[in-house]
Amino acid sequence: MKKISWIQLVFCVFIQLQNTSSHDPNTWLNIDCGIEAPRVGPNLLSWNMDHQFTQSGINKRLPEKQPLDEMTTLRFFPNRMDQNCYTIPAYKRTLQYIIRAGFYYGNYDGLSKPPSFDLYLDGQLWSTVKTSTIGGPIYVEAIYVTHGSGSIGVCLIQTRDGEIPFISSLEAMPLWTHLYSQMENNSTFTLVNRTNLGGNEIRYTGLFSDEKYNRIWTSGAIPQNCKPVPTLPDSTTATLENDPPKLVLQDSIVSNTSDPIILTVDNPPNWTSRTAYLVLYFTEMATRPTLNDTRIMDIEINRQKMYTVGAEINQCKVVTLYPVPLVGPTINIKLASSRLSTLPPMISAMEVFTRANYNPPPSSAAAPGTKPTSGAWKNFFVPCTVFFYISCAIAFF
Repeated sequence: MKKISWIQLVFCVFIQLQNTSSHDPNTWLNIDCGIEAPRVGPNLLSWNMDHQFTQSGINKRLPEKQPLDEMTTLRFFPNRMDQNCYTIPAYKRTLQYIIRAGFYYGNYDGLSKPPSFDLYLDGQLWSTVKTSTIGGPIYVEAIYVTHGSGSIGVCLIQTRDGEIPFISSLEAMPLWTHLYSQMENNSTFTLVNRTNLGGNEIRYTGLFSDEKYNRIWTSGAIPQNCKPVPTLPDSTTATLENDPPKLVLQDSIVSNTSDPIILTVDNPPNWTSRTAYLVLYFTEMATRPTLNDTRIMDIEINRQKMYTVGAEINQCKVVTLYPVPLVGPTINIKLASSRLSTLPPMISAMEVFTRANYNPPPSSAAAPGTKPTSGAWKNFFVPCTVFFYISCAIAFF
């Protein structure tokens, strides 16, 4: 049996710190609205009760259990005079967060009248939520930067008589690695679309998940002139821009002919923003018909040429287009083969956000790295870290 050396121990510490700095599920706050006891999901994420974060509303269980446990219960807010708000603890520093609210009506009130209502994020209109009696959960998500206030407020506001706001889940994930680098810190960016084109839905599945930040990549509809094809994720770059999951990059759609790929994205119901933030992800198949073939695409947004990108084998391309002016209720994305291309257009995934201007609150004087003090924040970082070090020590004996 050999003893662990100081070099090996330092290496273990370094690896753990690297993992923590990039993503740490123990710092995510997951609220299952309406549950009566904390629970742990199949992906080992801890879900908290919501009564510690709000002072109003009534819990309700849906008539039938749902595939996603967090959609089986909800909290509704029948008194429009109450402050129907959640206060989410946040780190007292300037930090990017993913904030996501989930809604599933499920005819919980037996009225078959799904309501519409407004959702506010720290006093700013975030989205108008239009629920439905058909389909799955509705999510509203934003990339939001805190400015040291130590908390984030999410409020539900009734806008029509008889239409009562409700919420099924609320999640907050701090981003220890700054993603979406062109987003300004003084603005909120609401997610409109995050699609895995050509593949299945991708979610966080646990400790070794390919999706590290608890984002949801929905499965997109394939245009009629396209087909799904397997593609080769980038093996030359350690981390791509925005760190997309490799599972998203393993499938793409390609035009069956030389015709362009047309992707249409509907803006949110209450769209008032005049600026969009688009991210397009491109990968290539493992081989091409001939060595001299090329795949070069012109990207047009709302009939305006914005960029030209060339796909390469074993090298993913991430194209961020910002700011993109919005001129109507839809965003039309056209990928056309350039005159130098011998192959049809292809794309793996896309993300679309709209920007809402935001004036940040005064910065707190708290020291960087201060953790939220709310007792509801369950952080297992210390025991997990200790376990990691012990595992490292055992491995080297």
